[in-house]
Amino acid sequence: MENGRQTTWQRTRTQIVAVGLIGYWTALCLGTHLPGGVVVVPPVSDKLLHFAAYAGLSFLLALLAWCLGLRGPRVYAAVLMISVCYGAIDELGQIPVPGRHADMADWNADMLGAVAGLTLHWLAVRAAALWGTAQLEQQEKPSPP
Repeated sequence: MENGRQTTWQRTRTQIVAVGLIGYWTALCLGTHLPGGVVVVPPVSDKLLHFAAYAGLSFLLALLAWCLGLRGPRVYAAVLMISVCYGAIDELGQIPVPGRHADMADWNADMLGAVAGLTLHWLAVRAAALWGTAQLEQQEKPSPP
């Protein structure tokens, strides 16, 4: 029964991450394709917003892949490629939008953000693995007589 409960939790967790990713990506797409001046943005650098947005996107993509059991350097490379290609498409898609323009510096911020998001995911996975190992070691210690 425990195995069935764990499988149900894994499925639910994957669905939650997938819905979060879909919502995030939809908001990202809509936010970058509305005419300039329509979206209220915080008073920070445009490049910082691009960096943070693509860090979030690549982190969520990597998290979904991890939840689906996809792991390793090829998965990170695929997530990076998806993020970078989407960043280019996103920039080019802004050309016909009033008040928007394609900017190579924005795309560079997108790419750096994607790398940062993947790095954060990798660090989170490593920290979770270390924490899990420490928990297992603690449980395996014999109790004193």
